[in-house]
Amino acid sequence: MSLEHRRPVASAGRPDLGFQAAFGFYLGLVAGGLVALVGLAADVTTATLLGTFPTVVTAITLVGHVLAKRSHGLPQRIGRRRPLRLACYLPAIGFAAAAVAPSVTPIGSATRYFAVTIPLAVVVGVTAFGLERLCRKQYVVAITADEPTVVWTYQPASAFSNPGFWMPMLAFAAMGLSASLATGSVIGLLWIAFGALIAVGGWMVNVGDANGKQYYGTRFSLDIDAKKQQTELRAHERGIRHDAGRSRKLIPWEKISEIRLTDDELVLERRFRNIRCDREAIDDPEAVYEALGEVKARTETRN
Repeated sequence: MSLEHRRPVASAGRPDLGFQAAFGFYLGLVAGGLVALVGLAADVTTATLLGTFPTVVTAITLVGHVLAKRSHGLPQRIGRRRPLRLACYLPAIGFAAAAVAPSVTPIGSATRYFAVTIPLAVVVGVTAFGLERLCRKQYVVAITADEPTVVWTYQPASAFSNPGFWMPMLAFAAMGLSASLATGSVIGLLWIAFGALIAVGGWMVNVGDANGKQYYGTRFSLDIDAKKQQTELRAHERGIRHDAGRSRKLIPWEKISEIRLTDDELVLERRFRNIRCDREAIDDPEAVYEALGEVKARTETRN
C-alpha cells in the first residue's frame, strides 16, 4: 500500500449538497436498473416498466440523499482508494454485460431488451464517472488544506499538447476514411474509431503555449487562449496538487523520484509518466525548483 494511503485523513464533516445529490441519484439509477432487468426477465409490459422505473429511481434517490447526508467522510473514503473509485463503475459494467444476454439466453423481445440495458449502462457509467471524480476531488481538497509551499503555472512541455501534432493525425484519419468509403471497404469503420480517438485526445490535453500561439496561418488558425489552457500545480506536504478547472488530483511525493530544471522545462520524474512543465510559463522557475527540492527533502526526512 502507498505511504500516502496509510496516513490519516483530516476529519471530514457532513458531505456537501453536491455529493448528497450525486450519491442519491447514482443509487437510484442502479436500483431502477435492477428493477428494470427483473421486469424484463419476468416479461412485464412496457407500460409497467415505464411506470415503475422512474418511481423506483425517485424513491431510492431520496433514500440515498439521506444516507449520504448522515455518512460523514464518505466521499473522502471513496476518493482515497482507487479500488473504491473503480467500484463505482461495476453496476455500469454489469448492465453492459447484461446486454449480451439475448445471445446466450432466450429473451422475449431482444429489441426491447437492448433498448433498456444499453441506455442504462451508458447513463449509469456517466453518473459513476461524475461521482468518482467528485469523491477524488473532495479527498484531495481535504488532505491539502495546508497552505502550499509554492504555486506555479502548469503548461505541458510535450508534443502531444501541441495542436501541430493532433491536426495532421486527424487529417490522416480523414484521408484513410475517404479512401475506404471510395472502395466500399468496411475498414472505414476502423478509421472512424481512430479519428474519434484522435479528436478526444486532442480535446483532453492542454493545448497552446505561453503566448497563445496561432497554428496553420491566419485563415485556418487555431487561436489558443493560453490563460484558459494553463492550469496550476501546488506543492503541499502531502504531494503535488494539480488544479485543472474543477478537477483536483494529487501526486504523492513518494511517486516523484527526481526534480530537474533544464533550459526548456521543469521535470518531475515519475516511474511511468513524467510531469514536464514549460519553463516559459513559470514566473520564477529557479525559485520554484528550489522550493520543490526543500519540501521534497523535508517530506522524505519525515517519512
